[in-house]
Amino acid sequence: MKIQFTISLLALMFLTTGCDKMLEFEPGDVILAEDALNTPEDLQLLLNSNYDVIGNLYDGRVQNVAELLTNNLALPETNLDYQAIHNRQTNFFTSTPGGVYTDFYRAVFRSNVVLESFDLIEGLTDADRTRIEAEARFIRAICHFQVVRLWAQPYGYTPNNTHLGIPIREAATQDPLPRSNVNDVYNFIEQDLLFAYDNLPLSNDVYATKYSAAGFLAYMYFLQGSHQNAADYASEVIGSGQFALETTIDRFLQDSQSTETVFGIVGNLNDNRSEAFRDNYRSDNNPSPTLTFSEQFKDLLVQNPSDDRNDWLTVSGTKYLVNKFNNKEYFNVPIVYLTSLKLIRAEALAEVGTSLDVAINDVNDIRDRAFGEGLNDLSETATSEDIIAAARIEMWKETACEGTWIDQLKRRGTMGENIEVRDAPWDCPGMALQFPNGETSAAGFQLNPEGGCN
Repeated sequence: MKIQFTISLLALMFLTTGCDKMLEFEPGDVILAEDALNTPEDLQLLLNSNYDVIGNLYDGRVQNVAELLTNNLALPETNLDYQAIHNRQTNFFTSTPGGVYTDFYRAVFRSNVVLESFDLIEGLTDADRTRIEAEARFIRAICHFQVVRLWAQPYGYTPNNTHLGIPIREAATQDPLPRSNVNDVYNFIEQDLLFAYDNLPLSNDVYATKYSAAGFLAYMYFLQGSHQNAADYASEVIGSGQFALETTIDRFLQDSQSTETVFGIVGNLNDNRSEAFRDNYRSDNNPSPTLTFSEQFKDLLVQNPSDDRNDWLTVSGTKYLVNKFNNKEYFNVPIVYLTSLKLIRAEALAEVGTSLDVAINDVNDIRDRAFGEGLNDLSETATSEDIIAAARIEMWKETACEGTWIDQLKRRGTMGENIEVRDAPWDCPGMALQFPNGETSAAGFQLNPEGGCN
């Protein structure tokens, strides 16, 4: 995903296509679409600005919010918003998650402007129109996907997923909207991702590609329990030959994009696209970082001294410091990448009981890198249950601090497991973040219940 571009005035504006309407998110930032969008280059700039918002979100901001809901991090000592998230006590005044929520819908809004502006553009080829529509719908989909996972109870929480989800925004409007149910939200996400999958190119510089959409589809279907679909889309990415596992445990690289990255954020020293990771975790230049590992996660890592992922941990008295992001002023951030897709495929195949040899190899690829080749491998006769247990342990370790482990805990809760997160049920009030106050202006908008987790 490209973020090293110059943003014009257009990219700083919020636009709408109605000739008698103006939309104003910030004082002075008002412009009419028909005055600003005339050429294919104008539309491309607006599309690029959507990626810019995504880059600002996945610099660690959204990952930190999600990770604080898990059993991986200790209670932060200083940041009050982070404390509220960790304690499952967010309310509509908690500004950090509120800002994340608003920025996701900021990107959604811009995507909708792009989708509604094609008739304003002269000289746009059919191929470019299709690609731009696919990219805009991809961004719209992944934004809704992240928001529904954090601000609603998970898919499978109710038998038909009729529980409250989030507002679906498919038009460039600032009008307040009620919450749609989770089933409708996932259907909307699926349709956008499938369109993106069908119409994005196989290569697209550092922007979204067909493989990016396939990776998100694999993850979405995995969370829905659609295991064969998850395995199929993961297999398409893995089998493409376009991506390769890193030879070390480090995927957050400073000077190059990881060979594993299917979709991610490209940063440089000047744009701080990894600052929320760096500033909250780094233990090499901060004796008291805001975010540290929990004792439970420390115990998981040190079970096997030969595990290279122990290098991510430094024990300092009663604190368990995180080294995963050390020694870098900036780095590229993978969002969809090969390690996670291999572990998704391994568990998905084991769930349906097919191609167990492929699933075993996927787990062993990750273990060989962490422990040394053949030193902690699953046997060729491993059962489905063995594979599932191993894939989950490796997913827990590999994705530490990346904001996706909470999805796995909730997914397993919906499957009937007795999942507790720091002595609280996976589905208790507070495990879904509270909406910002501005959403309550919609008629009948229902906030999430608060409290009840402790």
